[in-house]
Parts: sequence; structure tokens; C-alpha cells
Amino acid sequence: MEFGKLQHIENVDFTLPSDHAGTIKVLGGVKANKCSVYVGCPIWSEAGFLGKIYPRKAKSKDFPKYYSQQFNSIELNISHYRPIDKDTIEHWVDTTASDFKFFPKVNQMVSHTPLIKQNADYMKEWMTNNQHFKHKLGMPFLQLPPTYDSTKIDDLLSFCDEIALSRCAIELRHESWFKNEAVLRHLCNYFYKNNITLLQTDTAGRRDVIHQRLTTKTAFIRFVANDLHPTDYLRMNEWITRLKHWIDNGLEEIFFFLHMPTHELMPEIIIYFANEFNKRTGLNLRIPKISSPFTEDQKLF
Repeated sequence: MEFGKLQHIENVDFTLPSDHAGTIKVLGGVKANKCSVYVGCPIWSEAGFLGKIYPRKAKSKDFPKYYSQQFNSIELNISHYRPIDKDTIEHWVDTTASDFKFFPKVNQMVSHTPLIKQNADYMKEWMTNNQHFKHKLGMPFLQLPPTYDSTKIDDLLSFCDEIALSRCAIELRHESWFKNEAVLRHLCNYFYKNNITLLQTDTAGRRDVIHQRLTTKTAFIRFVANDLHPTDYLRMNEWITRLKHWIDNGLEEIFFFLHMPTHELMPEIIIYFANEFNKRTGLNLRIPKISSPFTEDQKLF
């Protein structure tokens, strides 16, 4: 992920801001009976996974199967760049573990145009196609481009009204959304009333997008790590503390997706997150298992 990427992060203040005043109001302040947690990567086609979390000689057609044995979800970025046909989706559904979830990213033909209301019909088709994921469909998310600023709020709300958008997440990127409190409050109130989740992206170069405003009882977080830099672990610790606080106050779902410049290092940081999360929350998030770098006949002792 290039958004918010910095070459040097030594002077970045990664501290999470305090919760917005409305967050606990949205959560309700009472712990829910259950909090579902889905953690994963944005890709499964990574050569560095072979012999690490996949069998060494795994075929590409089997990557979804092996990936779903290690993670319970995927941030499906491929759907942003090209349509996914019914047969492909059904193959993925049939191949992956029974509890696996797909979180498809809205196609760029919808999101990456100057105005998006004009793309409502295409969005409806895209959402209809998602029905092929059946019970494995997680929460689709719409990433608005950095050029889509807060002056376009009427276009965004009209788009959402046209589709009757619900049970979806939206990511804001332009700086103006986070500088105009009145506009952001109006948008968040609309999201709350229409069951739309305001997504957060934690990245080094854009600390303003860590808004800590929940509009539903779902926390959808895209976490951009820095190749196992010490701050990655400190940031994860802080997120776990915050998520535990939200769980204790009514959070019902966590969707946490890890991005990393060096893709093959993603399992390591997710293992750390899962272990620490389980210790702190008492939940039982699946922990990926990294294979030995040696085959049996290569071991010396």
C-alpha cells in the first residue's frame, strides 16, 4: 500500500489518538455476548509463502485453500482492479475453510471517478455479483481516492441513498474530511443511521486518518506495517489495548488486515498480533504456523 508511505519513520508519532466522544455511545457501553474477529492479508498469491506457510510445491490454484488454513479472512484487493467471475468466486468458496470470509474491495470503476453517484448502477451489479460468496461474504469496502474531497459529501450521500447502502465500510483519504468537523460529524451520523462502517487506515505518513470514530459496532482497520520495524510491535500493542477497551464496551466485530512492503513478512507480524490479542482478550483467534525452513532430510540434528 503506497498511501501514507514514508521512507523514514523514525520521527513519526504513532500514538493512537483518544476515542471520539461518540464512539462509546455507538458501542453502548455494555460488553456484547460475542465479538467476531477476522484477521488476514490483502493477497494469497505470494511466492514467499511457499515453504513457509504453504507447502513448498503448492500450485497456485491451491493457494486459497492453503491460505485459509492459516488465516480466517482476506482483504480481497483483486476485486478493485478487475471483475471476478462467478466460476472463480465459487471455486474460492468451495476451496477455502468453512469459517473463512472474503472482504472484497469495491471496483475502481465505481470508486475512482470524480463523482460516484453516476456509478450507482454498476455498484448494484457489483454487489449482486458478491452474492456468489454466499455465507463467506464478509464486509465489502469502498475506498475513496485521495482526490475525492469533503466538498463532494452530497455526491457520496446520494450514492449511498441510491443503493440503499448498508453493511459496508467506506474509507476516506482526502485531508479535508478530517479538517472539517461539521462535515465529518454529518457524515458519521449518516453512517450510524444507515449501518455503514467508517474504516480506518493506520499508516505512517497520514496520522490524520486515524480518526477513532466508530459508526457501527464494527472496527474495520487496515494496518500498514514497516517490515517488522520495532514500532510495528508497539503499534500493535496499542491497537490491542484499544480493541480490548472497545470489546468491553460493546464491540461486536473486528476486521484487521495487515499490509507490509515485503509481503512474505506478513505472517510474522500477524502471529505476533494473534498471540498478544488472545492473551489480552481471552479470545481464540487463529494463529498461523510457519514451517521449518528445512525438510526432514536436510536437518542435521
